[in-house]
Amino acid sequence: MRQAICETLYYGHLAIDSGGVDAYDISFTLRGNSRLYIRVSEIPGGGLDVFASRGKASIPHVLEGMDPAPLREVRLVDADLLLTFEGGDIWIEGSFEAGGEGVCDRCSDPVTFRLAKAFQTFLTPKSRDRAPAGSVELHEEDLDVGYYDGTGVETNDILWEQVALELPMRVVCSEACRGICPACGKNRNLEECSCVAGEAKGPFEILKNLKGKKE
Repeated sequence: MRQAICETLYYGHLAIDSGGVDAYDISFTLRGNSRLYIRVSEIPGGGLDVFASRGKASIPHVLEGMDPAPLREVRLVDADLLLTFEGGDIWIEGSFEAGGEGVCDRCSDPVTFRLAKAFQTFLTPKSRDRAPAGSVELHEEDLDVGYYDGTGVETNDILWEQVALELPMRVVCSEACRGICPACGKNRNLEECSCVAGEAKGPFEILKNLKGKKE
């Protein structure tokens, strides 16, 4: 029997007053507890500062549900996200700071990470395949180009992608980590052991011993 999966949507409306200049309203859709889908029709001519409208208190929840592998946990500490809509395209400028925790692949000690990045992204409708035509001049290597559905953008997904690109390929407490001795199990960063290289028993060593006894 196929089970239906339902998503709870929350709708809201905010009035934004930027010091009396370019005041505007924004409608938004929250998906689940912390998802925020912004329609392009809601992005004003001067751009939309997402967290000025949504509130900084939402930042720690942005990465909820994200797989942080190879880390055990990653959380957003601070973030900025500015959306500009021009000619059907969305220009995104942002930055983030995040903290992560993991376990060293060599010695199993806990490891903390700090991740930070400033980024620029250009989104064009999926129905159109062309280079950015906006007035902003950016070098190709400085700009990520992607696609959106032509209606709006899920802002959490933008930050998920940027944080994922900064996750380490492996977790080590330091490049000088000597790891755990495979023979005696001692942490060689903390104490020396008298084991000789090559002493560690492989997974089939027991089978070899059994075979020798039978013969």
